[in-house]
Amino acid sequence: MTGPDVLVQIHIPKCAGTSVAAWLRHAAETGLLNGFGAFYPEFVFDDDRLWQAGLSDPRLSAVSAHNIRRFPREVRGRHMRYFTILRRPRAHFLSMVRYVIQERIKYGVPPEIGNSSREIAELLLADPKNAYFRNNVQTNHLALYPWCDATGGRLIAERFPYWAIGDQAAYERERLDVAKDVLRSFMAAGTVERLHETLEVVRRRSAAHWLHLLPAADVPVVNVTQVPMDDISWLDEGAFAVRVAASLECDVELHRFGEQLLDEALANL
Repeated sequence: MTGPDVLVQIHIPKCAGTSVAAWLRHAAETGLLNGFGAFYPEFVFDDDRLWQAGLSDPRLSAVSAHNIRRFPREVRGRHMRYFTILRRPRAHFLSMVRYVIQERIKYGVPPEIGNSSREIAELLLADPKNAYFRNNVQTNHLALYPWCDATGGRLIAERFPYWAIGDQAAYERERLDVAKDVLRSFMAAGTVERLHETLEVVRRRSAAHWLHLLPAADVPVVNVTQVPMDDISWLDEGAFAVRVAASLECDVELHRFGEQLLDEALANL
């Protein structure tokens, strides 16, 4: 039996989300879920676009998406049961660096830029067109659109993953608290480093809404970036290391908060 509830994986890039999406898809293929949809357009969803993408089909019971960046409790009568997974910020940053090296044409890396992790890291932190990659990626993923909606903040450019915001200073002061509030509102939150524990919480809490999943141990390992990591001593000393650390400050605190939420959820299972 499946009710009007929809399990929604908020897939923050480079946080094991493709593996988790495969786990959800497999649950649908084995008949535990009625239907699964992977929604990865180049725009950020609103309620109408979500409905048109598949939420109007009552058979759809689970979704994975990068671009659900607003988190309404309901969409046209369907209850949205959100969960997300965070990753240790330094590992997350390095994973993004490796991925951009692997996909340098896709990300428009200039030919004069080499493939060293240091060069790509400097590019990601410097590119004024790509604020998504520039700092605190995980916090921004959860906080940007809710903050704009709550404050009337103006997005100058909205095409994902690029954005600019009218009152950048106010947003940066408040985004961590907004992201924490978003996590509190979710059905479940956890971390890549404790993936099986996180997915066990998701599985147990989903079952209360007639959304049945496979055991957490069944999550596959897929979409692993193939580029090996070179020397990263630049992360541990010098002015650039300080700059990288500063760019991850909110994400470090958000990851700590995600671990706290996971501990509380496990204690209450």
